[in-house]
Amino acid sequence: MASNTTRKGAPRTYALPAPFSRRATVGWAVIVGALLAAGAFFMFDRLANGLGMAGATNAVPWGLWVVVYIWFSGLAGGLYLLSALVYLLRLPRFAPIARLSLGLSIVSLVVSMIFIGIDLGAIRHSLGTLLFFHWSSPLAWEIKAYMFFMAVAIAQFALVLWNDRRTAREGADAAGSGAGAGAPSAAALRRRGNVNLAIRVLAGVGVATSFVGPPGGTGMFFAAVKTRGLWEGGITSVLFYVMAIVTAAAFLIVAFRLLARLRGARSEAGVLVGLNRVLAASLFALAFCVFFQVAPALLSGDPAVAAAVQVMVAGSLAPLFWVGEIGLGLVLPAVLLAVGALRGRRAASGVAAGAAGGAAGGAWAVGAALSAMAGILALRYVLVVAGFSVPLLDGMPAPVYVPSVGEVMVALFVLGLAVGCYGLAVRLLPLERVGASEGEARLESAYADAYADADAAFGAAARDEVSTGKEVRDGGAA
Repeated sequence: MASNTTRKGAPRTYALPAPFSRRATVGWAVIVGALLAAGAFFMFDRLANGLGMAGATNAVPWGLWVVVYIWFSGLAGGLYLLSALVYLLRLPRFAPIARLSLGLSIVSLVVSMIFIGIDLGAIRHSLGTLLFFHWSSPLAWEIKAYMFFMAVAIAQFALVLWNDRRTAREGADAAGSGAGAGAPSAAALRRRGNVNLAIRVLAGVGVATSFVGPPGGTGMFFAAVKTRGLWEGGITSVLFYVMAIVTAAAFLIVAFRLLARLRGARSEAGVLVGLNRVLAASLFALAFCVFFQVAPALLSGDPAVAAAVQVMVAGSLAPLFWVGEIGLGLVLPAVLLAVGALRGRRAASGVAAGAAGGAAGGAWAVGAALSAMAGILALRYVLVVAGFSVPLLDGMPAPVYVPSVGEVMVALFVLGLAVGCYGLAVRLLPLERVGASEGEARLESAYADAYADADAAFGAAARDEVSTGKEVRDGGAA
């Protein structure tokens, strides 16, 4: 709990999220340890003996690790785009998840780089991709865009933390001088606004970079492979962009609810309703992207494209396409979101707590989010493997790919690293907060209970005082 004083000098407590319980900490450690232990031997085999333990071949050089790589890179890009709803577009509804989106975007990008690193053969040679540059290489451009994107995201997050530190110091100085922590000076508001302006500029640069970095740049890289008709075309880049937003919105729905539950707090219903709407809209856009990827290919008569799509819809990948991509990725999430919305309308006529929980969709929204994330993983797997399903030369046998046990276990090992990094980020960084960068006067909890606690302890004026920071604008004070 962080303490300050009111204008009258009375002690004032600002509610921050409660620490995780010991049970939650042990559960997180057990999950991380189990994943790392399960894949440790296979990861050592990969590092010691190379790619021989993987199921990829010359005919299908990209396998499970590339699939998971583009899933995490899409998650990273999508999380950053959702954080830009606050830091660039200034939409206050999404303020409680802005930091969580930005911080976990950086973690997800690191995880994606680990996955692509273990797929690159001799890992020691990967340093060359960072040091050297070939103007005609799409991969070289993508790597540089990724590094620039990460630098922008880290700089933006550092400014957010710096803004918190300066705001806390200004509040302490005001309290010491007797001016009151709730009355920031015009100079303090101006400095706060200047930092917010820098954050907004970086957010704009990051969003622009996302068209050539994660997630759009990954789609451009696939589209540049001219020998693979399934990937060639502008719809591939759009598909990757939309998949990233679907993945990020679904991920945040689950993460925000889970963290609130582990903290013993209540999720902000307005945020969850907004995320549900983003997920529904992006699912609608994804359905169009999938249709325009499949239908023109089947009608074109081009064997290089039509044959790959036939493998998707009626060949060996058909079960994963119809059950995973269409069923889990599109139909089931849409149905669950619709049911959750209908139940929310009915609950709106009940008590306030029930209305808030019902409006946000409750377990229906979580089920839709989990289904959507699984469906996007299936979509990415089908997209990658189907792209290699047509032999490059006539008369050659059709390539077949099945992930090896080693590939799966290495993926589990890196997934353990990911869960560990996500947990450490949430524990060590103020990701579940709203502060000056999100329009609040003080560092506050991202959960609805903080306001309830403040109202109960200090009355309605306390909440109004907390919200005075929303008057801060870019470049100065209102």
